[in-house]
Amino acid sequence: MILDIYNDSIKYSIKNSKSLFYFGLTLFSIFILWMAYLLILIHYQNANLNLKFASLIVPAVLTLIPGFLFLGYEYKILEISTCGMINGTDKVPEFNNLKEMLINGAKVFLVKFIYFAIPIIILAVSNIAFLNHISGGIIGTAGAIISIILGIILYFVSFISLSNMAAHNNFKKAFDFKEIKEVILTIGPARYILFYIGLTVIECVIAFVLFTITMIAMMIIGTSGINTLTSLEPLWWAMFIITNLIFTLIIALTELFKTRGIGLIYEPIEE
Repeated sequence: MILDIYNDSIKYSIKNSKSLFYFGLTLFSIFILWMAYLLILIHYQNANLNLKFASLIVPAVLTLIPGFLFLGYEYKILEISTCGMINGTDKVPEFNNLKEMLINGAKVFLVKFIYFAIPIIILAVSNIAFLNHISGGIIGTAGAIISIILGIILYFVSFISLSNMAAHNNFKKAFDFKEIKEVILTIGPARYILFYIGLTVIECVIAFVLFTITMIAMMIIGTSGINTLTSLEPLWWAMFIITNLIFTLIIALTELFKTRGIGLIYEPIEE
């Protein structure tokens, strides 16, 4: 069954090239946004330091829009996959209804933030100087160990919680720990962990192979003598932009693959 999920997820991730392209563009727009900001900073490098820090607010806020669209599209995939069939006829969702995607993306972000805020808070509190001083560093060490263990547990649980939310289209279901526990037990904790490790390995292999092919292709273009047809700087910038566009599309492809797999491994609890 797990191999079938992997197989389905690979085929599913390349079903709709148009949606995949738009999905990747959300990441590419974030890259372009921060590149533009860095170039502006370089141009105004003598500006007031406080003004530079204050200006971070603009790209940070603007990043939320494509970021939420990215997460909102993943939510769409989870909605379909949690109720779908392995090697079935599930369609890849269209990249549309942007308002709904923004809202759902914000919900996904909030769920992830809440889950990972818990170990971070524990780590921060346990590293208060006063507490470490009176405990001889024991509290800090214990807090770090607890945070790491809890972070790993919540990392795996968060995927099921998001699937549970998407399956019911209900934000509260992301924190229905009783139901989430039953889902994990139904899947099998060891089976789920092994499945996710395998999913990650395949994701990394796909990314590595595609990244390698892209870099080889760009090196061939760079040494093909095309630089004699145009000035070097525009060519460098063109290759830089194209390469990073391809990289963001590869990341989008692997994320689509992983999200599909996570949605398929989810087994809803009958009420």
